[in-house]
Amino acid sequence: MKNEVIFDNRGIPDIMVSFTPDELGLPAELKGCKVEAYLIGKYPATLIGGVPHSLPYQQPAVNINHDEAIRLCEAKGPGWHLITNDEWAALAHQSRKKGALPRGNTNSGKSHSHPEETGVTFKDASGSSKTLTGSGPVTWNHDGTAEGVADMCGNIWEHVGGIRFVNGQAQVIPNNGAAAGADQSKDSPEWAPIYTADGDPVYCNVEGGHIKLQTVEPEEKDWDGEQFTELDASLIDIPEKLIELGLYPAPGYESDEHFYLDTDGERCVVRGGHWNSGTSAGVFYLAGHHSRSYVCAGLGFRSAFVRYSGDSGDLDNLDAEDSNQTDEPKESTAAPSPDTLPGSVKLPTLVRLVLAHQLTVLYEAAGGKDPEGFKRIAAHTATDKELQQAAALALPLSQVNAAVELYRNVSQQLKIANTLTVTIGKEAADHE
Repeated sequence: MKNEVIFDNRGIPDIMVSFTPDELGLPAELKGCKVEAYLIGKYPATLIGGVPHSLPYQQPAVNINHDEAIRLCEAKGPGWHLITNDEWAALAHQSRKKGALPRGNTNSGKSHSHPEETGVTFKDASGSSKTLTGSGPVTWNHDGTAEGVADMCGNIWEHVGGIRFVNGQAQVIPNNGAAAGADQSKDSPEWAPIYTADGDPVYCNVEGGHIKLQTVEPEEKDWDGEQFTELDASLIDIPEKLIELGLYPAPGYESDEHFYLDTDGERCVVRGGHWNSGTSAGVFYLAGHHSRSYVCAGLGFRSAFVRYSGDSGDLDNLDAEDSNQTDEPKESTAAPSPDTLPGSVKLPTLVRLVLAHQLTVLYEAAGGKDPEGFKRIAAHTATDKELQQAAALALPLSQVNAAVELYRNVSQQLKIANTLTVTIGKEAADHE
């Protein structure tokens, strides 16, 4: 696992967490192509110019329906996709196995179980107490470290691809095919049931406030929910695939997370919970009771990316390629020591350059003279403390200058410097 920054063709970054297929237990090959890595958006998506990006300290995009979330992610280019349920569940199991189940904004800006843990809240038209992406402590990351995937518990619900329920029957795009451009439309032939060892499809029956797994379609249609660990599987032998996909608890798993379902027609799946979900929220929290067209102020999404073998890789020799600029500070890839935590952060070269660029945009938009000179000072001369102070001023500037709205709250990107090893990635326009 490592953090990477990928720039789009407009120079706007996505901060991603990269995993090998083995690390997540996901297919090493998709549609005949070897997978080098799965890159998961470190943060829920924010929209910049109508394009989703994974960035810290941004307002997460909401009021996006299921099909639009898929379209927006795939429009970023080959390999890009809405995070799949396969990928989400793999991260959830990684959290479970490490004993690092994340907390999050589950009580109006803070953790319901640890109220001392807070994020940076903001108010939108809905009046909800959402937090800016990645603004909570590392215990809100999926593995409890600064390198982990943020905000999978609470704050906003997130669409996941490659899974749905139809009249209570669990259906998936097999082998994480939703990450490789599979047709996820309502009438797609790529949907397949999950079967028991005897070859029977798995259904969920909602009755009397309880959910029972069975092998026949429920006669009565209903919707309700109960604790995830209370799902009733007394009528079937649980397929391992149900556990793998986070549709049934692993042996010994204990949690207060919930599982909601509607057995009437097609229902898409959202995960994680929102800012007021309390004990129900978590990485295994599932709601399968909304249609494709459903939108709300508490529902967003997250992008992911598949890197195939042969894609253009990391710029491993960036300093060597830029050797003519001898005053360029060299980026250290060594893990920071404890004394380089907040208050004495040593910024990697990448973070300095991103901050310098963003501050320069604000400076130029405000009518500042000699923006190139300002940029050189910000990138190479200013101390880390001076950069942090300057970036803090960017927040009110960005709020009043709509022309640079995409850089709102840019100052807080200093947070990603804390104990991160960041690799610059530049992705090819097309895949082989």
